[in-house]
Amino acid sequence: MKKHISVLMLFVRSSMYRFLLIIFIMAAVQTVFFTISFRNAEGLFGLDTILSASYLGISFAVSFLALYAQLCLTGCEFGGKHSYTLSRLRVSQKAILIWRAVCNAGFLIMFWAVQIGIVLALGGFYTARYPQPQAVMLVFYQNNILHNLLPLADWSRLVLNIGWLALLAVMAADFPIRIRKGGKLVPIVIVILILSFMARILSPVANLLLTAATLIYTLLCFREVWKGEKCEEFS
Repeated sequence: MKKHISVLMLFVRSSMYRFLLIIFIMAAVQTVFFTISFRNAEGLFGLDTILSASYLGISFAVSFLALYAQLCLTGCEFGGKHSYTLSRLRVSQKAILIWRAVCNAGFLIMFWAVQIGIVLALGGFYTARYPQPQAVMLVFYQNNILHNLLPLADWSRLVLNIGWLALLAVMAADFPIRIRKGGKLVPIVIVILILSFMARILSPVANLLLTAATLIYTLLCFREVWKGEKCEEFS
């Protein structure tokens, strides 16, 4: 078990500093634009309007793309010391890809938590100046992006988000295999994901249909890994 933990920590260390840089930049950009919008509003607009004017969706999408590109490319950068460490640990390619997927899922969950935390902090700043009961919670129902990020009572959207998490983690883990086979679906899936977060709130039926499609594609990706494909960056 120790060698498996060593593999996981190798992936974590390879992405941690860039992850911290990405979320720091995202937090700084969102805070600056929120402050500008807040001052321009002069108390005349609600929290939802101010957040929308702060380009929250754009900064979230750009930051997510930067993080996901980092997760996809981290393994491809392995060479020298990292490749030697992996070969010494004598862990199978399947185990390596599984631990990469686990690591990717962890970073994606932390990214989601940081984004929610930023919104809660900005909302707390707004309500401290203009007290409004439940204003912060209400904005998660009013704003499409925030509702899709934290669906609260919308259980079907929550299930869809879990499906997206599994798909993104597995896709980033077997990214080199996808590239070798063309990789055309990778950018398409990412575009669909971002649009689904920016789109209006979907019905439970639409969310469940998207969840089914997401899980099917996740299983196909995982099946491809499990067939014994060798990942180029570890060869």
